[in-house]
Amino acid sequence: MNQLTRILGVPHELLHLLALRVIGRRAVSWTRTHVDIPDDLTDNQYVFVAGLPALVFVMLALMGMYAIANAQTYPQSILAIVVMVFGTLSLSGTAGDLQLIADRLSTKK
Repeated sequence: MNQLTRILGVPHELLHLLALRVIGRRAVSWTRTHVDIPDDLTDNQYVFVAGLPALVFVMLALMGMYAIANAQTYPQSILAIVVMVFGTLSLSGTAGDLQLIADRLSTKK
């Protein structure tokens, strides 16, 4: 598990940092395994910042699945499987982010 966190944690957290930069904000603090998102974001901004990794990784997993279906050689198949596995494992790491989004949106109502 530590190896997966070491490999997949950095891209996940960098996507949070990228999303914050896109909306013109900065993280309160960050490490390679966690980004502190500012509390004063609007709900839409929070969903974007917290959900961007999930969106990117689900797209990556889907691209891998599509590539497997259209692979014509063994190297293409292997590359597609690697992309799909990377996307799927990374997507599983976003479950906590999706839970935080659901919690924030449910407490607002």
